[in-house]
Amino acid sequence: MMKFLKNRYEKESFLKSFLLFFISMFIFISLLFIFYYKNLKQEKLYSLYLEMKNYSLTLKGDKFETEIVSPKKTKFYELLENGNSYYIDVPIPFLEKEVLRIKYNKNKFRKELFTALNQIIYIYVLSVIMILVLSFLFSIYSLSPLRRAYLMLDESVKDIIHDINTPVSSILINMKILKSKYKDDEDVENTILATKQLSNIYNNLKSLIKETEKNIQEVNLKDIIKSEINFFRKVYPEIKVETELNDLTVRVDKTVAERIITNLLSNAFKHNIKNGYVKIKLHKELVIKNSSPYIKNPDKLFDRYYKEADRGIGIGLSIVKKLCLEIGWEVSIRYEEGEFTAQIKL
Repeated sequence: MMKFLKNRYEKESFLKSFLLFFISMFIFISLLFIFYYKNLKQEKLYSLYLEMKNYSLTLKGDKFETEIVSPKKTKFYELLENGNSYYIDVPIPFLEKEVLRIKYNKNKFRKELFTALNQIIYIYVLSVIMILVLSFLFSIYSLSPLRRAYLMLDESVKDIIHDINTPVSSILINMKILKSKYKDDEDVENTILATKQLSNIYNNLKSLIKETEKNIQEVNLKDIIKSEINFFRKVYPEIKVETELNDLTVRVDKTVAERIITNLLSNAFKHNIKNGYVKIKLHKELVIKNSSPYIKNPDKLFDRYYKEADRGIGIGLSIVKKLCLEIGWEVSIRYEEGEFTAQIKL
């Protein structure tokens, strides 16, 4: 699609507007052309009929063919047609069974008709081209409200990020202090888990808006996965977790790798079923599978703000896709018979 269409929603809106406007106008112009063609044909046939009738009075000229026929039944001075010709039958004085048939070849008539149509065909083609251009311009114009709303949403997210930066940082620091004082306090532990979830939302919003500078280093993905699994096990104790993790070190920005893995695991645990499961395999690639409620449109899950459940804000997988593109990882998702799979080729 064209580069000025910045996201899937703009592409979808542009295509629908374009097709609606173009098809409507195309049908309208085509109906006008068909009406004009039929009207022109009737005029040409009537003109041919008058010429034949005048010809029957003098029989001068070589435009028409004539023959004597003996039809069982006929209508005099009416334009009729058979397989190859238009004709009129003219009575012959003093003869009752024979009539004079004046004929004109249909192929000649069609050539004359299309010669007369050439100009209107040219106008028709120009009209279709003009409709294409107008449809394109109309569709661009119709994108303006959607684009403004989208920009306002992004600006709102930026404002939210700016406003919650200081309180989130302050909460994280204070929770670390509380943890050092009350190591075995369950309430403190639960508050720390909730604070980390809040921190994840903040980091997701920050990743969504801007691309940060990358600090490429050797990163062991197994360590990141184990750390995140420990966190999600505490938040979702009813979910059964199976792991098959090999040591795998890659050169990547550690923060980006953590954000990708956190979002994939968050999606797997959050969008699960009662007493469901999460399976994580790390070999040459990362595969995360989880039991899942029915997903209507799996192909739309990478779209920003798209969601099929009440939970979440629909940006987790969008961020995964964005960050994977930035670092050259290939991510794919699929849904089959109650199981959701996310796969990353490193």
